[in-house]
Amino acid sequence: MPLRKSEAEALATLCAQASAELTKAGKALHDDVGPLLTAAGLRLQLARMDAPDAAGPINEALQILDKAMDQVRALSQKLHPSPTYRGGLKNALLQLAEQQAGISVIYSATAKVPVEIAAALYEATSAAVSEAARHGAARIDVSVKGTSGVRIRISDDGRTSGRTRALSIARRLAREAGIIVEISTGKSTIVSISYAVRRSARR
Repeated sequence: MPLRKSEAEALATLCAQASAELTKAGKALHDDVGPLLTAAGLRLQLARMDAPDAAGPINEALQILDKAMDQVRALSQKLHPSPTYRGGLKNALLQLAEQQAGISVIYSATAKVPVEIAAALYEATSAAVSEAARHGAARIDVSVKGTSGVRIRISDDGRTSGRTRALSIARRLAREAGIIVEISTGKSTIVSISYAVRRSARR
């Protein structure tokens, strides 16, 4: 039985909230726990230089610490796997184009957006590109512009029928992050993704 609109929106909200919490946890591991483990490793290396007689136990501790750091890195990447966290939105979209034939990316945006918003923009774009490919598109053009916000336009030559329905969940998830996704179908499908940078009020 298909979900009612209200149920689908509630599910999308829960998914977005859960994804945001996992992203925060992964970012905390990367930004907070990782540097602490690195600092502990440096302290142990200095201690080994100051106390050569204790080099054996210190080396064992360093090996254990190295394994812990590897596990933290792996877990951090699993919790926020979006490539935007490693190289930003532009590089993530360029990598997406390299992975699939027929995609061209023109990126001229200069607006700075929070990394979690960049991840949401990438996910929405990736969903639109995937649906275009699934609908038989041979060419997918992605342009990214904006100085006070980000505007992504994805046009393709694939089949247009059912495209709006196929992207309904992606639209709801994007909306939870403050991103607007609009879809128009005619001779081709055009997906517009936009985010306006929120500026803090001046005091």
